[in-house]
Amino acid sequence: MHILETSRLILRPPSHSDDLLLHGLHSDPFVVNAIRDGVYPTIEQSKAALIQFINHWKRNSFGLWMVFVKDEGQTRRFAGYSGLICSGTYPPEDANHVAEDPNNVEMVTCLHLAASGEGIAVEAGRAVVQFAFENLKLDRVNGFIRPNNTRSIIKNMKLGFVYVGDVTYKNSRRRLHLEVSPMTAVKPDNVLIYSCRYPENTIN
Repeated sequence: MHILETSRLILRPPSHSDDLLLHGLHSDPFVVNAIRDGVYPTIEQSKAALIQFINHWKRNSFGLWMVFVKDEGQTRRFAGYSGLICSGTYPPEDANHVAEDPNNVEMVTCLHLAASGEGIAVEAGRAVVQFAFENLKLDRVNGFIRPNNTRSIIKNMKLGFVYVGDVTYKNSRRRLHLEVSPMTAVKPDNVLIYSCRYPENTIN
């Protein structure tokens, strides 16, 4: 497991104590309308999602990082999460698709409305992409974005993603397929990477 630190941010793996943070994020009206089709989650659904996040880390040694903004003093403001998942959590309809294929990795970002417009998604995303290429030695990272999600499209382009094509799901247009490689990735100014480990009793 690894913690990433940039000039403004701390990105750490999730823990079971993050259940209320995740529920608050997934209940933000901005997030509900952007990625949840207007449906608010129950606390049980948020806890189940958190367990999926943690177990993804356990299986793959990478996953979604909880993103915190470094404020003055000891306080850190929770902004959302950003990271990497083996495609399979949100898979495109593909006859050759393999669930949780560690060689087919997707970038996912979800931030509070209060954290948007501050460049946090770009700063976190560049750190995540660098980790993907320099630590995991991946040759590409995918992005699957709704065509009307302009914020995410612009953010991914600032990371070095390029448009590949449209992905269809159940015979209707669902996602734009973007892709970033070591050749196109925009490197961050400075990223520190620390090794860490989960206590055994934090994994279900």
